[in-house]
Amino acid sequence: MKSIPDDVWLHIAQFLPPLFLRDLLDVNSTFFNIAMDCRYRQMSFAYLDGRMLRSLERLKDPEVAKRVRILYVYPGFLKEALEKEKVEPLPRRSLRYRLTDLANHLREQKLFPKHYKFRLIRTFRRTEDVIRVILDVLGRLPNVTNYFLTWCGLPTVGIIAVPFLTAVPQSNLRKLSLELSLENVQSLLPATFHAPSLEELHLCIHSESIHSLVERSQIMREHLAPAINHINSTVKTLVIQSWEPTDLSPLFHTIEHMPALEDLSLCIPVENWHLGDPDGVHDFLHRHRTNLKSLRLRATQFGGIGLTPDLTSLHDWINDAVRSVKLTKLRALDVSSILFPVDTSMICVHRFSRTITSLSLTGGYRSYDDVERAVSLVADQDREESLGKLRIGLVSLSPQLMDLIATKLPHLFRLELLVRDIVPFATHQPTYWAAGQRANQIDHFLVEMETRRYPFWSLRHLSILVEALPFRTQYESLLEQTFLRCIPSVVTFI
Repeated sequence: MKSIPDDVWLHIAQFLPPLFLRDLLDVNSTFFNIAMDCRYRQMSFAYLDGRMLRSLERLKDPEVAKRVRILYVYPGFLKEALEKEKVEPLPRRSLRYRLTDLANHLREQKLFPKHYKFRLIRTFRRTEDVIRVILDVLGRLPNVTNYFLTWCGLPTVGIIAVPFLTAVPQSNLRKLSLELSLENVQSLLPATFHAPSLEELHLCIHSESIHSLVERSQIMREHLAPAINHINSTVKTLVIQSWEPTDLSPLFHTIEHMPALEDLSLCIPVENWHLGDPDGVHDFLHRHRTNLKSLRLRATQFGGIGLTPDLTSLHDWINDAVRSVKLTKLRALDVSSILFPVDTSMICVHRFSRTITSLSLTGGYRSYDDVERAVSLVADQDREESLGKLRIGLVSLSPQLMDLIATKLPHLFRLELLVRDIVPFATHQPTYWAAGQRANQIDHFLVEMETRRYPFWSLRHLSILVEALPFRTQYESLLEQTFLRCIPSVVTFI
């Protein structure tokens, strides 16, 4: 029998579910490699259980270790290790013997399941023992591209935590995500950390354990910002999020110009104080006015003293942060979250409307008048380039709404509407969500749309995502037929 070329097997594998691929180890050598890549492509180390021990044992094999591309580390196992730590000294042992211990643990787990936890704790009696084994394995993963490290809700650590970031070979890192407590920044993110190919940096900062504003500022200026500056030359995507309202302006002031930065996401707490002095964000935006192409703004409510949104304060803070900022290369603006006030989002659209070609406004409900304000700001007249993509919602879908968008944005290429309800006529009065979508409203909408045609519209892709749709299969088909008839240019409808 003629052997089938590897390219054919690779093509076939593209159509198979990952869980199915993982069971094809014995088919042939090609599927063996595909299955092994699928099985070990993504690894997670969080709790010292049987699954983690099995992973540590397998990853001592270089042929397995080289397949890991995505790595998640949350050292939750240190809590238990610290609680059980013994004071008597233990002899240092080589990696070979420690991994042999791990293999014995697996065997004992099967033979003596009732005593497994006792045996595990007996062997790893010191935090140092646990950390050393993990670091030995992390150092054997040469091809990690995406690294997610979480160090919050854990004991404050000293210099021993440094290797958790630096132990992983850094030459192939493309994405680094750090969620950490501010007091651990100096230990976890040393200024000497260097990832020459890093393209994405995600930071989620917890600062609730440091009450001194002076100490917070010092950590950001002397440790966090310098570490970012050391790796900032290749970073294209930056995400900064604060778990609770805190003054991050020292960080924004101290981060130097990032020449490759194109995509910036800011997650802003809705409680008063937000991200501190808005001048910090303002100066950071101004510093990157010639290279930012995408800006994403999120309103968040994760942690804080009272968890009480202050929308008036948020409105003023955003206004101060973007005032007089001109991002000459900005092409995409994304403002989302149900906590983001509509009027506040309009400030952002107004500020950056001249250059953007993609706009996303999602979260809370937007009336017909709200949509009209938004599309009027990005209408084709007096613009450098026509808007190509629009995503907006929640809205009430009406014939008048479609008329508005088609008329104001005739060169729109892609439209995505997140629909709360479908109504036959738009209203300029505030509307409130009733018990649910009524079928007769959709019927009247379809009747009204029968008389409408938009031959001048360049729209190619249309997506209508309805929250509640009675007789979904029937009405989805009717809506598709209606819009394909009304808009001849549409190629895909979802």
